[in-house]
Amino acid sequence: MIRRSIIEFQAEKIADPVARLRYLKRHASPEAAWFRAGWQFRKWPLAALAVLLAILLLPGYRVSKSTQRLSPPYPVTRTIAARSDVLPNVWLVDKSADFETYSNGLRIDNRYAIGNDRRVFYPVYKPETIDASQPEFRSEPAGIIYHTTESDQARFEPDQNAELKRIGKQVLSFIRRNHCYHFVISRFGEVFRIVNESDVAYHAGNSVWADDSGIYVNLNSSFLGIAFETQTQRSDELPSANPAQIHAARILTEMLRSKYHIPAADCVTHAQVSVNPANMLMGYHTDWAGNFPFAELGLNDNYAAPPPSIYAFGFDYDPAFVHATGARMWQGLALAEDQLHSESVARGISMRQYRTILRDRYKEILTTLKAASAAKEKDHAT
Repeated sequence: MIRRSIIEFQAEKIADPVARLRYLKRHASPEAAWFRAGWQFRKWPLAALAVLLAILLLPGYRVSKSTQRLSPPYPVTRTIAARSDVLPNVWLVDKSADFETYSNGLRIDNRYAIGNDRRVFYPVYKPETIDASQPEFRSEPAGIIYHTTESDQARFEPDQNAELKRIGKQVLSFIRRNHCYHFVISRFGEVFRIVNESDVAYHAGNSVWADDSGIYVNLNSSFLGIAFETQTQRSDELPSANPAQIHAARILTEMLRSKYHIPAADCVTHAQVSVNPANMLMGYHTDWAGNFPFAELGLNDNYAAPPPSIYAFGFDYDPAFVHATGARMWQGLALAEDQLHSESVARGISMRQYRTILRDRYKEILTTLKAASAAKEKDHAT
């Protein structure tokens, strides 16, 4: 009873929910487990309880025996029952100058389509080494990033049709001029192709993601960008998209996954991949930070995956980002922090020292990418 009182007192003082999860996990004795269940029911929403229980049931992490060489980063860990990743079978049925129709009912409007820099080759860093000088090069899209346009929003009512269409056209024109995304889904669920899939769109900026085959840095070239014409809502329960948009996103995602063999694990939100190299914090952009409708799109809930920017490159996050996400993403953040802690303990160094090693590795990759970009611009100029 005394131990439970101490744990309760300490946990109540921890404002950061991710830190609170880690604290409770470290005190996972039978007595602490009994206490946590009761305390969670009193203090946390049921969603947070599910997060905690999932973490407690995780198998132990692999521990490296080497203290000299960095071992491979942890794979993207699933803490929920993942549905089998069967790629959809979708094909082109009809194509005209302005529209495409697909076997799953998808209709793409090509009237705003425009070219940009070709996606020739982009680097993918091997999980075994993450060597900036020895990447693997690929050319096909590896994944999908979901965005919100954060544009003006008229009321979604019949008497606002004219205003809704006016704003929608302005949004499409702006995105086209700036080559922002590959696809935009309007308030009415219309799918517009903006930047051709063969080309680069400027949608991801500084960003990091990983799968079992490699680590991706700065995802403009490697991932396709899909934007919902909407604004981000700070809610775990209410998505920032209407039913027509969610349906359109599902069949568009099915088509792209079928065409490019994209795993469900590589269908993620901008908030999950966005980073800021200036302060080494993840979550520089927070669109779809906590309420993306993964299940409605036929995808696994990738909020449960530990962000690679943390466990592979030592990024951190601030409280504002945590509170923008909600309980669904706390689980992934806590897992990534636990991975860092396990690796630093295995090497006999502090978390701070281990983060420095990882951050130096990221900065080396970033320097290499910037040099390659400068050389490419020089070639274009001549």
